[in-house]
Amino acid sequence: MRVSAAMAIALILAVQGSFAQAPAEAPAAAPAASSVKPAPATMKELMLDLIFPTSDTLFYVARGEPKTDAEWLKLELYSLTLAEAGNVLNSPGRAFKSEQWQKDAQLLVDVGLKFYRAAKARDHQAMVALNDELYEACQSCHVNFRPGYRRRP
Repeated sequence: MRVSAAMAIALILAVQGSFAQAPAEAPAAAPAASSVKPAPATMKELMLDLIFPTSDTLFYVARGEPKTDAEWLKLELYSLTLAEAGNVLNSPGRAFKSEQWQKDAQLLVDVGLKFYRAAKARDHQAMVALNDELYEACQSCHVNFRPGYRRRP
């Protein structure tokens, strides 16, 4: 399934907004239960419907340089979506209590931002050069956290 721009933006805003809003007044008493809201998507849904399509688009950027502003804007959107996906992976209720998880998610943020800057600068060669860094970000997390990754049945 391909990610639409509206869906990607809506997901980012929903997740970011749910953590960014502060109450107007301090609550009378702290709630007994955790105030962390449940994640709106499973890890599988997040990977298959958001991260995979955005990273896939960036992996294949070497196939040809964007020719129109719309094509460049799509790459900007996908790059920024990928960077924000790393933040989502580290959000309360989603992040594992693992230093490696946090490092791997930050790799996704970092490479996504590099892609974004290159797309904003209309620097196709810089985007192509980032391919290995994107691969390493994905690989690092998959090796550590994806059950059965690289194991034959």
